[in-house]
Amino acid sequence: MEYTGNSSKLSFIPYIIGTVFIFTVTFAIAATIGGDYISHREWAAELSLRNLPGFMQNYAAYPLWHFVTKSIYRIFRFSLCDSAAITTALCNCFAYWSLLWVWDFFIQKPLSPLGKAFWGACLMIVGPLYLPVFNPDYLLGQGSGNAWHNPTNIAVKGFTILCFALIIQLLDSQKSIREERKTYILLSILLFFSALAKPSFLQGMIPGLGLYFIISLLHNRRNFAKYCAIAGTFIPAAGLLLFQLTFSFFTDTAIHSGGGIGIEFGRCLKLYTPSLFISFLLAFAFPLFVLALDFKNLIKKTAIQAVLCYELCAWAESAFLYEIGERERHGNWIWGSYLSMFVVWMLFTFEYFDIISVKTGSKIRRNIGLYGGGILLFLHMAFGLLYCFSLINEA
Repeated sequence: MEYTGNSSKLSFIPYIIGTVFIFTVTFAIAATIGGDYISHREWAAELSLRNLPGFMQNYAAYPLWHFVTKSIYRIFRFSLCDSAAITTALCNCFAYWSLLWVWDFFIQKPLSPLGKAFWGACLMIVGPLYLPVFNPDYLLGQGSGNAWHNPTNIAVKGFTILCFALIIQLLDSQKSIREERKTYILLSILLFFSALAKPSFLQGMIPGLGLYFIISLLHNRRNFAKYCAIAGTFIPAAGLLLFQLTFSFFTDTAIHSGGGIGIEFGRCLKLYTPSLFISFLLAFAFPLFVLALDFKNLIKKTAIQAVLCYELCAWAESAFLYEIGERERHGNWIWGSYLSMFVVWMLFTFEYFDIISVKTGSKIRRNIGLYGGGILLFLHMAFGLLYCFSLINEA
């Protein structure tokens, strides 16, 4: 029996519940912990349209989060702390809805609204596996796609999801560039807003996409015009990125001295982990399991090829690059790898549910996928949730 009307309305209830959950958890964390939130709140209080150029040169060259926080603070008269927490929670809800929106684009067998809402919420809290010998700090060293201690990296997450999905859509499209011009324009706009939120996505995606283009062109040069068109969508955002790099790393500002960028393997990450290799496995245990489970089929997909290039470049930046000077330990070249990690987790979780939904093939292989993957995913979720609770109980 097929229901319409009320059933379609009821299908939104799981999404609403998931949204409330993400908002509540994010607000509770953002209103509790200090660290980066304190600095960004103070900067937001100083922001106005009149001093925007000076603000971007001296405090944050990516003012989107600060602008929204200041607007909420001025309009609704909440405290600055609550305004910052509300902004961060709304940004994470935007990322959650972006994830739900792109889910069916990447998979063949859709999940029910309840399944998408639940597992989407789980993706927003998963973290690395916990082995105190290698990650006593839990986050630093191995990182996480859900890093809670920086509001602007949360602000860019939703744009990251949408931009990556549009890039894959254009790469897979059989339509001409003219027929897809609206998608190219939309992508360019979203890329620019991602840079306004934080340049973390661009810093990993630009070299990652470039690597994908090079490898792809070695096999098929017919896509050269399409790749040039996609690269063209990055031009406005790349212009802003150059401005941001200049004032973030090479210029003396009101909050730091511009010492430049250094290159040394593990210079920053080794401050927090005794083994980059083990820490990488702790962060990517589930996605690596899924990749091994169906490598032959997965590696043929454009999205998987692109995300592996993206992750390789973003992780290499975090491993080799560091900021020279007083902010060396801040790890400002690590943010891009946190975002790429989230996209990797997102895609391989999508693929996992696609794989275990197939009823054909070896029963042993299906059981390994179902139970082995299920256990790993549960552990990542459990540690991520415990980490959230530990942050909320910091005060």
